Amino acid sequence: MTKAYKFVVAIVIIAVVGYAGWHFYQARRIRRAGILSEKILHDDDLWTADYTARIAAPEPSVYDALRNIDKSHAPGVESIKVISQGENTKTVEMDLGGFAGQTVAMQLTFDYDPATQRVSYHTVNNPMLDSHAEYQLEADGGTATLITYHATTRMLQSLPVPDSLVKSVIRNIFISQLEGLKNTLHITTVDQSADSDEEP
Repeated sequence: MTKAYKFVVAIVIIAVVGYAGWHFYQARRIRRAGILSEKILHDDDLWTADYTARIAAPEPSVYDALRNIDKSHAPGVESIKVISQGENTKTVEMDLGGFAGQTVAMQLTFDYDPATQRVSYHTVNNPMLDSHAEYQLEADGGTATLITYHATTRMLQSLPVPDSLVKSVIRNIFISQLEGLKNTLHITTVDQSADSDEEP
């Protein structure tokens, strides 16, 4: 075998092993987060994401955690401050950790509907994207909560990146939200019923 051929074979093996490791990590993180299903669709500049997840906490506790989003501790969120709030609305500014130590500020307005246990939010004054999302909560046996999540994101500026990267970002945003809820609710164990499900 020539040196060049051996080098190419080595690079291919490293790439395959790296991809397998990354895929295993993603699948494990999805299960640990409690995600039961995932569907992400792309149509021109519009991305639609639908998730179902199970979190090991009663529905009222999950709703309260979403209502007090400014007290959450989600991975990648450096700080959250309330800009304005009403009886069932709250606008917050989140400082998100970005690349090379940069901080990205994002404003979100949350709307709360206690009667239906729905929580929705949308981006405010964001020049890059317009995002709208909704959580629907449903009690699951009194000790757990089923979450149905629907989000639409319209890119206001075209980004020359592959679809797989955008899907990964959308997935990681939702996983971070679930991990933030778990941190707020002091859930340290994996939900065994969710962990036993197949990966979405």
